[in-house]
Amino acid sequence: MSEMPPTDSASIPPPSPPPPPREAGLPWEEPNAGLGAIFPTAVSFVTRPIESFSRMSLTVDLVRPIAYFVACALIAACISQLWGYVLYDSFVGVIRSLAGTQFDKIAPFVKKPGLLQLAATLVLTPLVSLIVLFVWSALVHLMLTLLGGANRGFAATLRVMCYAQTTQLAVVVPGVGGLIAVVWRLILEIVGLSQAHKTDGWKALLAVLLPLLLCCACLILAIVAFGAAVGRALQN
Repeated sequence: MSEMPPTDSASIPPPSPPPPPREAGLPWEEPNAGLGAIFPTAVSFVTRPIESFSRMSLTVDLVRPIAYFVACALIAACISQLWGYVLYDSFVGVIRSLAGTQFDKIAPFVKKPGLLQLAATLVLTPLVSLIVLFVWSALVHLMLTLLGGANRGFAATLRVMCYAQTTQLAVVVPGVGGLIAVVWRLILEIVGLSQAHKTDGWKALLAVLLPLLLCCACLILAIVAFGAAVGRALQN
């Protein structure tokens, strides 16, 4: 019997290393994620914002973050309407005490929320919110570009603004929920921009604050111009 030729162990290629484990992304960005993934995603941005923005995908279809934005806006609108209905009497009492005898003049404009108002809110909220989203994202991205911090494209900025909408859920706190949402949103936007664009925190801070200051300055000028026009009209 002929002997088998010896096998050269050096010629056998070593087994390929196992692929690295896939880094866990946001629950909302997982394949086939349903509406139930909104809540764990929101919780992650509340409890671990830096980690959540670092896990945010820059390649997932933009439909996902925009849908998350719209869902948060609708949930917040419904909660606000609910508080408006429940706290209506207290709200009217505060206005009555502040307005005094002038309350009868503004009473027709203070109405309890109804089904028609709720339906109009559910229709208009997504449209208005999306317009504000794209305008604000464009302003912030332009400012970040001028500061030399836009290391990724506009889509990265848009994704950050979409997930920063999580702050609108602060309206569950009656009264001060809106103020909490505004301050919290600015913080999330700064954190998100620095993580998504891999840029310095001060650049992300200025990119968010400068457009806000510009909008405030324009609003003040508009109010002053309107007041001056009214004053001239009264003099005439």
